[in-house]
Amino acid sequence: MAEVPATEPVFVSPWAASEPVAPEAPAKPVRPSALTEAFWGLVSTLLLAGWISLWGGWLAAVALVGGVFVHEFGHMMVINRLGCGPSRIRIIPFFGGAATLQRAPESDIKGVLIALAGPAFGLVAAVPFFLLAWQTGKPGWLAGAFYVGALNLINLAPAAPLDGAKALGPALQRIHPMFERVIVTAVALAGLAWALERGSWLFGAVIGFGALRAFAAGGARPPARPLSALEWPASVGLYLVVVGACAAVTLIAAHGAGIGLGQFSLRGLGAAK
Repeated sequence: MAEVPATEPVFVSPWAASEPVAPEAPAKPVRPSALTEAFWGLVSTLLLAGWISLWGGWLAAVALVGGVFVHEFGHMMVINRLGCGPSRIRIIPFFGGAATLQRAPESDIKGVLIALAGPAFGLVAAVPFFLLAWQTGKPGWLAGAFYVGALNLINLAPAAPLDGAKALGPALQRIHPMFERVIVTAVALAGLAWALERGSWLFGAVIGFGALRAFAAGGARPPARPLSALEWPASVGLYLVVVGACAAVTLIAAHGAGIGLGQFSLRGLGAAK
């Protein structure tokens, strides 16, 4: 997810129309000090880690919190590279993280690249767990790689507010504007039903609220220049490549760690080691 600061219009009273009034310069937002930001960032990270460890254990907490940071760092790098920054990473307790935007991308292809950067770069967080499993000969470490792969794979589902809605949405919109809304809403409802059936109430609430907000706003993304005829197949191809990479990491790690995908749930990621 990303944030775009909104500017409030200057209001001039109609009773003062006879006297020209110069609009006041907008007040600069007061940013907290670096120490305050670091403190609350640490508190948020510990809360997120503690929440995960309650249902998944310490390995899930390390893998998912580390995976969130690496995932958001991927977003942040591309946001800054494409001129939409400077970006910052925020950890949201009990939910995950977000890389902030200072300005929305002016073209859909930039939005696609920003959305895919998180899941693609996020797979780097799985590398230490594969190395630990190889060095120690203990396949249980692969559960960490599974958590990282699953985190990024789920994020690619085309449902607001996940990255997949921003990565695949522009291609769906180019087919027809309503096609994007129908697909995003349908996937969100399916994800909501799956989450509730598995007992993942928090994930279900996030997906349900995201779908409702996107539908009310007319889309999951801010308006931008649509994909061109060449950008459309490129964006779809990139999306499929990243989905394939995340799926490969998730399945290979699950097989090595002995994790049964049929029993997978967002609450019980740490159930199988």
